[in-house]
Amino acid sequence: MAGSFDVFRKYQRSLLVAVAILAMLAFFVLPPFLQMGGGGPGGDPVAARWSGGEISEGQLERSVAMRSVVNRFLVEAAVAAGRDPARLPLFPEAEEAVVRTLLVNEEARANGLVVSDTAINDFLAQWTNNLVRPEQLAEIIAGLRLGPTAVSQHALFEALRAELTGRNMLFMFQTGFSGDPPGWRWDYYKRLEQKAAVEVVAVPVESVVADVPAPTEATLRSFFDRYKDDLPDPRSDAPGFRKPRRAKYEFFVAKREAFEAAASKDVTDEEITAFYEKNKATMFRAAAEEKTPPAETAPKADAPAADPAKPETPASPGKDAKDSKDAQPANEKQGNNELRTKVQAVAFKQPAAEAKLETKPETKPASTEKPVADSKPATEPAKPAADAEPTSETALEFEPLEKVKDRIREQLAREKANARIDAIFSAIAGDIGRYAEDMALWKARGGIATPPPAPDLDKIAEKQALEAGRSELVTAEQAVASGGLGQSFEFVADPGSRFGIRQQNWLDSIFGQNTMPLRPVTSRDVAGNRYLSWKTDDQAEFTPTFADARDDVEFSWRIVEGRGIARKKAEELAARARTEKQSFEMLLGGSTALKATKIEPFTWLATGANGQPVLSQPEGVQMAGEEFMEAVFGLEPEQTTVAFNEPRTVCYAIRLTAFEPPVAELREKFLEAKSDPRRIGAVAQGEFSRSFGDWLTGLEKRYGLTWVRQPRR
Repeated sequence: MAGSFDVFRKYQRSLLVAVAILAMLAFFVLPPFLQMGGGGPGGDPVAARWSGGEISEGQLERSVAMRSVVNRFLVEAAVAAGRDPARLPLFPEAEEAVVRTLLVNEEARANGLVVSDTAINDFLAQWTNNLVRPEQLAEIIAGLRLGPTAVSQHALFEALRAELTGRNMLFMFQTGFSGDPPGWRWDYYKRLEQKAAVEVVAVPVESVVADVPAPTEATLRSFFDRYKDDLPDPRSDAPGFRKPRRAKYEFFVAKREAFEAAASKDVTDEEITAFYEKNKATMFRAAAEEKTPPAETAPKADAPAADPAKPETPASPGKDAKDSKDAQPANEKQGNNELRTKVQAVAFKQPAAEAKLETKPETKPASTEKPVADSKPATEPAKPAADAEPTSETALEFEPLEKVKDRIREQLAREKANARIDAIFSAIAGDIGRYAEDMALWKARGGIATPPPAPDLDKIAEKQALEAGRSELVTAEQAVASGGLGQSFEFVADPGSRFGIRQQNWLDSIFGQNTMPLRPVTSRDVAGNRYLSWKTDDQAEFTPTFADARDDVEFSWRIVEGRGIARKKAEELAARARTEKQSFEMLLGGSTALKATKIEPFTWLATGANGQPVLSQPEGVQMAGEEFMEAVFGLEPEQTTVAFNEPRTVCYAIRLTAFEPPVAELREKFLEAKSDPRRIGAVAQGEFSRSFGDWLTGLEKRYGLTWVRQPRR
């Protein structure tokens, strides 16, 4: 009787083939079926969930890929219609944006908003300006792929329907802000023009963290997991435990005043004289008032108004002396016109011939009038090329050397100082370059020997009259906040720019992408001080472990939990001031724990660097935000309230003392001026953007959106 092993030996080849086929099926076919299971051991884990729905990792990956396919289709269709693909409003392909669209679509369905097939075709016709035929669109769709799989027209249209549904819902929200009601214009005008004077008492949340009960380890770990992948933002009310990129650098400073003072001692009188003679025609011409003799500023009483014997300026072709003469009084009130007229008068006169010119008729190269016989000059006028040479030094009047001597000395000292700094920095840069090469060789050999010695910064600084500096590992924000080097810049060649040069910030040279360590960088600040710096260490951003970040996690958790305690203290103080009708200063008396501060009048909005309205930052308030401004400008004089600053690290008890100007006067100005529509429009746009962001945030809270892990960008 044959055993089971005998059967296997008889059919071993066929069985091995069958096992191989099953293994292949398990490898290629089983994972998709497991992903369709929606979780569970070995299934497709959930990426995010909300009330009434969730999305798994596989579904999210497919949704992001499908949005990319939709964008690709829209780009190719637009290109076929002759549109610029760089200017197309495509759908963002980040995971967070995809999930947000799902929530917006939920809201659209709740409001009965649907997108029909006709609406999709109308959108495509508008997108392509009716310039792409249906067969062309079909050809584009035939070339689309989702991984190795072709995308059907039905799948593409359904994906496009979902995108348009979300877009139309957002458009409906936007139309709620259309128009410009008078009440809104008045509100925006007040934000720009009305000033508030307040008295505040700051209650830092940090001052009450000791009153917060100690958290459990599980609480801290959960808190850390929630924010571990977020970078810290000083203006955000949410913590971030991911460590930002940091760099360490060394530098030299060449102080402008010190180098120019030293160079000034080396400037000789011969150099000053030579500079004056070389540049006096372009830099040291006398002022127009000094070059015009008083006798020529007005015609003589016994001379006719059109006397051709007294030309002030050479006549233009087709004009006589009277035209030139009569034009002068008007020129006296036309800025640079007066200067140009009088400079020409001096430049075209020969000093030795001035007496003759008073009895000599005007030379008219292109005049159509014939000269009167009695006024014909004794000699024929010379050709214009030889008549008066405008570049002749004898035809110009200059400021005396003694008057401009100090100015020239400063100029030459500045040039000598810059030349010396250039030479010093060039030599030091060479030393740093050689040190970088030695370090590279040492590392390439395994770093087993003694590392090459670094240049002695202090010794170099002492010898070259420089100041040396070193930083710790700092973020870009910390470097800028330190001033000096952190805010310096350099002008670099840029053939593509309008003037062939552009300003490059030092920050980009140290913290920019692909910046190398030990590469010398020159820069300068607005005061004229010059810098030579190089990066010595570069630490990329990273997420620390919970153990390493635990102290920061607990402190941040206490800040979040302590906000309620800080607000309660501020509310108690505001209530006392309201009840007792006293200022905060009188209530606190000599208290050292809290201090009342009077804030100078400030507006809700100020004009930013680009001319756009930005939130004011009154001195004495740390990072004032919208909550603070809404609280202040919602008060009446002598009323009190409380509000947090933008990062919610300080709660302020606020007492409004006065509005400037009073509301009645401001309203009259508003009605008289009819307001500036551009300024009002800029405020309205900013308000819409903020409200739009608040609406999306509120939507996520209402649906209870929760990410199992942080969304990838």
